[in-house]
Amino acid sequence: MLVAGNMIGIGIFVTAGRISFILPNPSYILLAWFFGGLLSLAGALSYAELGTRFPRAGGGYVYLREAFGPLMGFLSGFSSSLVTLPGASAFLAIGFTKYAGIQDPWTAKGVALLLISAISIINYLGVKWGAGLQDGFMVLKLLLIFILILAGFLSGNGSFSNFFVSQESSHSFWGALPLAMVPILYTYSGWDATVYVAGEVKNPSKNIPVSLFFGALLVTLIYLALASLYIYAVPVNSPENKTKIVTVASKIFFGDAIGQVIGGLVAVSILGCLSATILTGPRILYAMAKDGLFPVALSEVHASFASPTKAIFFQGMLASILAVSGTFDQLLDYATVPAIFFQTLSVLGLFVLRKRNHADHTHPVYSTAGYPLIPILFVIAMTWIIVSTILKQPKDSFWGLGMVLLGIPIYFLWNKFSQRSKNQLF
Repeated sequence: MLVAGNMIGIGIFVTAGRISFILPNPSYILLAWFFGGLLSLAGALSYAELGTRFPRAGGGYVYLREAFGPLMGFLSGFSSSLVTLPGASAFLAIGFTKYAGIQDPWTAKGVALLLISAISIINYLGVKWGAGLQDGFMVLKLLLIFILILAGFLSGNGSFSNFFVSQESSHSFWGALPLAMVPILYTYSGWDATVYVAGEVKNPSKNIPVSLFFGALLVTLIYLALASLYIYAVPVNSPENKTKIVTVASKIFFGDAIGQVIGGLVAVSILGCLSATILTGPRILYAMAKDGLFPVALSEVHASFASPTKAIFFQGMLASILAVSGTFDQLLDYATVPAIFFQTLSVLGLFVLRKRNHADHTHPVYSTAGYPLIPILFVIAMTWIIVSTILKQPKDSFWGLGMVLLGIPIYFLWNKFSQRSKNQLF
């Protein structure tokens, strides 16, 4: 539920229209979604071994630190905990208000702040409360999505002929695919959710691999079904094939009144993703603070609730600032390439860690199915997407990578400050 809830957010409801403009051919669109699912499954299998090698909070930060040293780990954690995850929380909270029909901007920001605060408080009460909230949102979300898929196809108001309608594109399939994969991989992001709370997972050698694989598989099937449903509703050459494709499709299937109600489905989906983001994100701050790379206060754990309380509220504060300032939209777009980069580097680190036989030996270690072929194919495919995107969208890509490079001087300044504080203390 945590993996699937972290993956199914707002992306599948808003990126499908954009992808149809990049790949204006139904077969290519479905192939791209399938390819994205395969990459997520390959990443999940690789992260399953990493998560059982190091069943601690922090996820990719821990793996990169162990494989490539503290600087690379810091850059990964810096990018995730100070930009991507708080920005994602803010984006999702504001996105909820849009699909809930709240028009007034100040009311929307107030509701977004209340959502961030309320879910942060629930996670403050402990991982069981946070996980319980996540499970509840996810069950409701899946139920609503399955109803939409079944009712949409059974309505008979779409057309299967849409699967054979396409239009000319200025790019070849292989030239356009990397550009389409950026929003697709953003939509699939979250398949690594369990590893961020690995230190709190019972029987990690079993539960981490199972949760990652079946969570990613479930979401892949759902995304393929929803992408097919959108094509069934609206041909790719239609001007209506735009950002809010789910609303357009719902009006075609069920009429204007019920089509508006579908906004409630999207809002519930966003809440589930927001809950998962607030649950996982603070664990990176906690892990980095515990290693002395952030203020030590962020590593404090509540005596009764066993939750990283100050890390939770710190991320909640950052998310609230971004939600009020409204400057987070473009940050999320720009952060896609850095996120893919660090996932690729983490899987590459698996080869380094295996060679060193480096792991925490308190639990059995899961061995990646299909090793070394699956991790190699994952690294090759993701590298191809990163390089192609940088070449075709250099401004956006380098802006995102620039945020990561900003962490280099901060890392050395923090180390210098920490060392000076120790010298003064002793």
